[in-house]
Amino acid sequence: MRIILIGPPGAGKGTQCQRLIEYLRVPHLSTGEMLRAAVRAGTPEGIEAEKYMGQGQLVPDPIIVEMVTKRLEYRDCRGGCLLDGFPRTLPQAEILDDLLER
Repeated sequence: MRIILIGPPGAGKGTQCQRLIEYLRVPHLSTGEMLRAAVRAGTPEGIEAEKYMGQGQLVPDPIIVEMVTKRLEYRDCRGGCLLDGFPRTLPQAEILDDLLER
């Protein structure tokens, strides 16, 4: 099972995610959390993303897609996951559709 929550900041996606992950026992994949962790860790993706985040801009699709793609390959996602903050754009949605087909 894969669940995607879409909505503007402050709409309650995170709150609903917490309820759902407790009930479904699937990992919560928050792109915001993933980006902040990458910045803290100083990864190449985090360094690049920080340039955009610091200016209040959306991180470009290639960076986000790479991070999500890598995370979806983890063993804990084999039984499903809950996506929070992804996809945000039509190209991201199309890429996600392709990823999930695989």
